[in-house]
Parts: sequence; structure tokens; C-alpha cells
Amino acid sequence: MSYWLDALAENPTLLNASLNSTGPFRWFLHDSLRDNKSLDRMVTELILMRGSQHGGGSAGFAMAAENDAPFAAKGHIVASAFLGVELQCARCHDSPYHSTTQRDLYSLAAMFQRKPATVPKTSRVPAAFFNQQGRESLIRVTLKPDEPVAAVWPFANVTGIADGDEIDRLMRQPNDLRERLATLITAPQNQRFPRVVVNRIWKQLIGAGFVEPAHDWEGRQASHPELLDWLAHQLISHDYDTRQVVRLIMTSQTYQRIATGNNLGALAELRFFNAPERRRLTAEQIVDSLHASTGSPMDIGELTFVHDGRRPISNRLTLGRPSRAWMLASLNNERDRPSLSLPRARAVTDVLQAFGWSGSRQKPINARDPDPNILQPGVLANGTLTMTLIRAFQGSELAQLAVEAKSSEALVDALFVRFLSRRPRAGERAAFSSALSEGFDNRLVPESRITQPQALPPLPLVTWFNHQRSEANTIQKKVERRVRSGPPPDPRVQSRWREIYEDLVWSLVNHREFVWMP
Repeated sequence: MSYWLDALAENPTLLNASLNSTGPFRWFLHDSLRDNKSLDRMVTELILMRGSQHGGGSAGFAMAAENDAPFAAKGHIVASAFLGVELQCARCHDSPYHSTTQRDLYSLAAMFQRKPATVPKTSRVPAAFFNQQGRESLIRVTLKPDEPVAAVWPFANVTGIADGDEIDRLMRQPNDLRERLATLITAPQNQRFPRVVVNRIWKQLIGAGFVEPAHDWEGRQASHPELLDWLAHQLISHDYDTRQVVRLIMTSQTYQRIATGNNLGALAELRFFNAPERRRLTAEQIVDSLHASTGSPMDIGELTFVHDGRRPISNRLTLGRPSRAWMLASLNNERDRPSLSLPRARAVTDVLQAFGWSGSRQKPINARDPDPNILQPGVLANGTLTMTLIRAFQGSELAQLAVEAKSSEALVDALFVRFLSRRPRAGERAAFSSALSEGFDNRLVPESRITQPQALPPLPLVTWFNHQRSEANTIQKKVERRVRSGPPPDPRVQSRWREIYEDLVWSLVNHREFVWMP
């Protein structure tokens, strides 16, 4: 989900439209992937843009708020995602380092909008720019101002499929230009589409593609063209079932080797794929792993600023109650008002952002920043989310694990399997067991002395309609303090031993193996 949300620039905003904000078409994508919908059908339905714009349908992909040429933006996204053609520069002028032109992009825009397209004045390079140059400009503008661009398929040479009467036989409504675009991209005659897709899958699993970068194939050679073609044929012959390609790759010796590869930075002729790349988990995988390993479900409440539906749906979006990290989005509100902060959700997005996630995708994100930074160890060591989840609080799986443990050694084994997916080494088992063994037999509070913590009184709900009241900021500060304090510890476990136990859990979360793929 995270991969496709980045590639397709899904950018819902919780309050009022902003630049390139879209509808939340995430639920259309999620249902398609969960149901193993054939990829050609999923892409076709995405391009047709049907259903609800704000309720999760593929019509949400049609939106690009505050954009002077929204369908040109969609042409750029679709071309890079499914054809490996980069059109970003063609928004305002012909690409200086590619063969693509403005006409190519706006031809796609015309097919999307089902009528001729023109370049808006706000996306044009002024004529004065060329007159004032001291040297010949690298860029060219071959479209005349206000020239209408017809809906013509521009990528026959790139894809191997040309538009014509034979395409009509593959369509339900041959007069629908948007369906024609979808057909030209997903038809079996298109040689580029299946190769781009399997190259993306290969890169996700191995860490580097046969063609790099995966979104821009112009002038690039595939490192293993025969294997790329074979995987593409497997995708087509299995009715565009991406799980078949995933299965083939994951059962290969290449994928199952220890990650010692060095392919991403190598030239195509030196990309041997002897092993996968050494890679850190994605931001979403780290957050989900934190919740899964501690056994604490994500509970951050409803992601909305308007709970009662009193505003038009375009200005009061709700993303429901997230249970996985990919369900988060930008938490920005109008003028970043503190009274509209969402402290529980912010604890999660702080971790996501530190590891390269962006909740605002104003254009496709083809590669996140893989470099380490000082925020990453800081947010794992001291962040609100980590400090909450590692606590053996009342009702948590970590607390129950401590209560039911038969021995300190068994508890150490269980923790290592949970957090690092392996058994502890001899030295690790000895060190951890030694720390837990002191007071282990007396770690439980006698039942007669257990004091249940008192529940905190509920706080008033701050929404868009009352956030400007004087007490709104005070209430949100109280909410934030409660979030930082976390839930009360389990009263069944002695405090001193519990703190040692939580420190050991903390050390496993902050072990480098926790955020790295094996």
C-alpha cells in the first residue's frame, strides 16, 4: 500500500483542499490488492476514475486541488508509474534531457479529460525568458500559446502498441477516450507496461531494479533483459496476477540469500544480483513492527477534525480509525493551529517522518531518502510511541508475557523471537537472563495488595467548530500530556523488576537488527 500511495501521489487532506490534494483513493487500492485483483483491471479502473471522490473510490485519483492542469498531473503520474516515462519537465516545456515533449503530456491530459487540452497560462514559460538569455537555452517550447492538443496516444514507439481500429475490439465504449488510454496501457501488445511492473516488484523485493531508476527508462539498459522479459511473460500468462511474480522471486535463491548485494549503485552491466541489497525497513514497516512485536494495536482515534458531518465532505474528510501505518496522512490543519493538533496520531507520524515518510505527496515519490539521520535513533530511543509501546501496561501482551513466564530464560527467548525474529545468542541470553533473574520469583504483587489504577476523567472533544474557544488549547495540552505519560503500568508486576524488564524491551527495539532486513 505505501509503495503505490507514493507512486500514485495519493494526497488526501483532512481539512480544506491544498496543492495537489486528492481524494483518499487508498481504499480502492487496498481492496484491489487484498482481493488480488488482476493488475491490468486495477489500472484500468484507476484510470477510469469512477465511484466516490471522497469515500475511497478511484474517482479520488481524478482530483488535484489548486492545480492549473490537474489531468496533466495525472498523465505525469500514470506515465511514470506504469510506463517508465518521466514527464515532469513537460508540464511547462519540452524536456531538456528526454525525448518527451509538452505535447506528449498534454495529449495524455486530453485523453484523461476526454477533450482537447491547452497549456494554462500559469504553466507557460514566458517568451521574455528566451529573449533575455545570454546563451542558448536548454529548454524548448514547441507548443504555441493556447494551442489545443488533441487526445492522441503519444507512446506508440516506446510501448510497441499503436492506436487504431484493432484497439476498439478490446473496449466496451470505443468513444471513451479515458477507456482508450487504459486499454492502450494494459493491452497485451503493450511491451512496456508488464516490464515496468515486474521491474518495480523486483526492486521492492531485491532492493534494485533491472532498470534504474524504475520510473524513468529513457536511455537506460536492463541489466538482465532475458529475465525481465520472462517475468513479464509470467505476469501476462497468469492474467496479471502480481502474486505469481512475487512468489517466483521470493522462492528464488537470489532472494533467500543473506542481504549482501551492492547492485543499486552499480552500472547495469555490473549489476549481478548475487544477493538482495541491505535495506532498512520502510517507515511504515517500522511502525507496524513496533505494534506487532509489542502486541499493542494502533489506537489513535478517528483521523478527522470534524466528527459530526456539519461541513461539506470536501472540507471535512475522515480517514477512519487507522490500524496500520499506511492509513496515516498529513495532519496539517489550517494555519497549523495547536488547538487542532492530534497528539495520538502525531506520536506515530513523528516516527514515520524520521524514517522518510511524507504525509503530503504533491507529486509521485519515486524514492525515499535512505540515508540515516540523527532523528531516527532519537525517535526510537525517546519518542512517545516507543516509550508507550514498550511499557508493560495493564492489559498489554508484554505485561501478560511477564506474568506468565516460567523462567527468565524462557522470557528472554520469547522477547528475542518477538522483536528480532531469532533466538538469542549465548552471550545475549546470559546477559538478559541475568538481568531478569534478580527478583524474578518475586516479580508478581500478591493479589491482596494489587491496586487498580483509577481511570482519568474524559476530556471534552475539540473539533473544528469549537477549536477557537479559549479553553481549546488548554484541553489539547492536557491530551498531549496524557499521551506522553502513556497508560498506567500493570499493577500485578513489581515496579522495580518491571522497569528492568521494560529496559530490556527498549534495548531490543533499539537494536540495529530491529529496523534492518536480514
